[in-house]
Amino acid sequence: MTFRLLSCDGGGIRGYISSTLIARLNKDTGGKLLDNIDGYAGTSTGGLISIALAAKVSIDTMVSIYENDAGKIFTENSAYFARNAEKSRQVAQLAQQPLAGPGIFECQYTANGLHDTLLPYLGQTTFGDITDKLLVINAARLDNGDPAGGSWTPAYLNNCGIQADYSDISLLNAALATSAAPTYFPPHNIPGLGFFADGGTFANNPVLNGVLVALASGRAATLSEIEVLSFGTGSTPVAISEKAVGDPLSWGVTRWLWPTASDGVPATPLLGMMFDLSANNIADIAGIIPNGKMVRINPPLPAEVPLDGYSAQDYHYMQQAIDAAINSSQWQDAVALVNSW
Repeated sequence: MTFRLLSCDGGGIRGYISSTLIARLNKDTGGKLLDNIDGYAGTSTGGLISIALAAKVSIDTMVSIYENDAGKIFTENSAYFARNAEKSRQVAQLAQQPLAGPGIFECQYTANGLHDTLLPYLGQTTFGDITDKLLVINAARLDNGDPAGGSWTPAYLNNCGIQADYSDISLLNAALATSAAPTYFPPHNIPGLGFFADGGTFANNPVLNGVLVALASGRAATLSEIEVLSFGTGSTPVAISEKAVGDPLSWGVTRWLWPTASDGVPATPLLGMMFDLSANNIADIAGIIPNGKMVRINPPLPAEVPLDGYSAQDYHYMQQAIDAAINSSQWQDAVALVNSW
């Protein structure tokens, strides 16, 4: 029996791209996409989309949240910035530029805005309440609680009892955990499990985690039964040229994690590279899925859109990526796959 998986990458505000494309593909196929999906896999912002769809929140609602609520979601951590105002001033003076972007001494944003945005839709719903669809959400557990010696662990929060029994975990807690991007948002505490960080730290593209749980739970008997639609959040034209590297011995913490773009180096290059390459690497490995049974849509962005970028220009760039996706051969492949269901 065919098992149909919808997989959504991380990418912050660029979830606007994937949610808009999902809405458009569902419309172009007469509702067949969301009517026939058997499971959702998501990381970070893709985790928010997956959780919402599993909880019967409409995809149009998610598009609206990305369009209208970004300013609320990215609530500045102002109370803590004040505590470190002098430190920030000194660092900014050393850099000879305004200090912006991810926090250095504190996380840039609180999670209050995201919590308050999602609460009316998710309420107290738990993984155990989701019975009709597979749901797999990636989050990095900072301590697995092993009394013999704890370790940070990739967690595949799911409703199938794979890895652990997560049935009592609320979807809201999972959403806050999977999207706790380091330096942007604080680690999130799930009662009984401890603190978590963004799942993009190990699998920004969650497709293989979804496949793994589908097989391990028996929802799919074999890999050949699985069909996948994988949505990225836009391929960013970002690189570090040989000239920008300069003296390689100068690449310490302040180069890899500097919060603003400078001298041809993007802001926080370590995080950006980690998230992008993780997604691309997993997309390549997912080629083990039989030919014709996985379609990936990850359109090129004309310019960088930061994880927390929601200016009019950022939305313009994202719309250009959306238009590019709809006019691509991959889009036609996706329409054909869904129409075959």
